[in-house]
Amino acid sequence: MSKPKVLVVGSGGVGAISALSLTDNNKAEVTLVVRSDYDLISAQGYTIDSVTYGKLTNWRPHHLARSVAHAQQEQGPFDYILLTTKNIPDGPTTCEEIIRPAVVTGNEVIILLQNGLGIENPMFEAYPGHVILSGISHIGSTYINGHVTNPGKDFVYLGDFKPEGERQAHSLEKIEEFITLYQNEDPEKNTIVLDPNVQKRRWEKLIYNSVFNVICALVQVDNNRIQMNIGNDSLIRPAMYEVIAIAKSEGIECDEAFVEKYVHIGDGLFYTPSMAIDVQKGQLMELEIILGNPMRIAEKNKVPTPVLSVLYPLLKVVQFRLKEQRGLITIDKSDFKGQNSDDYPGILQDKYINKH
Repeated sequence: MSKPKVLVVGSGGVGAISALSLTDNNKAEVTLVVRSDYDLISAQGYTIDSVTYGKLTNWRPHHLARSVAHAQQEQGPFDYILLTTKNIPDGPTTCEEIIRPAVVTGNEVIILLQNGLGIENPMFEAYPGHVILSGISHIGSTYINGHVTNPGKDFVYLGDFKPEGERQAHSLEKIEEFITLYQNEDPEKNTIVLDPNVQKRRWEKLIYNSVFNVICALVQVDNNRIQMNIGNDSLIRPAMYEVIAIAKSEGIECDEAFVEKYVHIGDGLFYTPSMAIDVQKGQLMELEIILGNPMRIAEKNKVPTPVLSVLYPLLKVVQFRLKEQRGLITIDKSDFKGQNSDDYPGILQDKYINKH
């Protein structure tokens, strides 16, 4: 009997370790899409320094592909599509478009092992009838030039995005099957568990990501240096409580103990969150799914957000700067000459943003 086929899309720190877990378990046939560094990884494989898998050199999964279309042509069709890429809906290409070449049978199970909130809605619209699952990863893993550093154990929560009563009949069966594919026999290597309330888990992770990720990206210093200079009470704790309040307005009760957990989770580590690293690299941030979508919920439900309401517009300006640097937007200054600056945002949206 043939093994289920898993396509992993996203070859950074999370994607590489996910592919390693699936390959090491050897219950699935694994294809990893490596886009920008395909030639590098194809030639020399990954060098991995992992707290649980040890030191590996020249490691590759069963198959490598330079694109989703290439993967589909060579190894498809796939039973599972595991998406570990950054989710940037305001970027040049959406996640729905990235995986489209591999969605061919109508039976593919799509797993979004990604950060943020509201990421499932565009996927449901693009692929109605598919089982679309939510994966929450708690892992310390970074990728630079073929080298993966993984100091934190791979721990994944997996569940259905849809509430109970709206889920497809075989959804639970697919969750349980993927858990068997992903979970290593040695529980010290990784842990993946069924989470019946995975949406709540997403909100809990946002208590950290919507605050530390955002502030570090804005001011370009690590979490501990922020705490040295402004303490935890001026921005960090108030912003975290705002996230909890937004979640509550949607009927999600997050334990306030997460505030103290996340305030102190990086004590002494001088850790730079992913959004700040993206800015350093000149890459677009996951701004809209980490902060934009929660802010739209706050506006809809009339939740006061005095701290986040300042941080979000400032980060939108940073994202705009990154888009200009990458050539995604080119401003024609003559469009603004003689115009009232009160009208600038509307002109920007109509002539530039909405076209991209």
